[in-house]
Amino acid sequence: MTGSIADKEIANVLLNQHKLSATSLTNLILESSNQDLRNDATSILNRTFKHQKQIFDLMAQKGWYQVQGASQQQISQAQQEMGKIQQSFMM
Repeated sequence: MTGSIADKEIANVLLNQHKLSATSLTNLILESSNQDLRNDATSILNRTFKHQKQIFDLMAQKGWYQVQGASQQQISQAQQEMGKIQQSFMM
């Protein structure tokens, strides 16, 4: 592992703030009737997703964020479940 405890703590705070921001922006988008506001918030949300992924990747690379790998079967099953959910909204 490289980096200091302070670096790990800062990265963790940044990651959590991005998660909170994504939740807040999603709620703003879902509850806004103004299309321009929705478009702006969607753009910011997409950038938030991008930044969150960069922070996550850095933390994982440094061993600060451990995730359990999924088998291809688990991934396929999750994709099938998401497809079912998506189809139920289209009916």
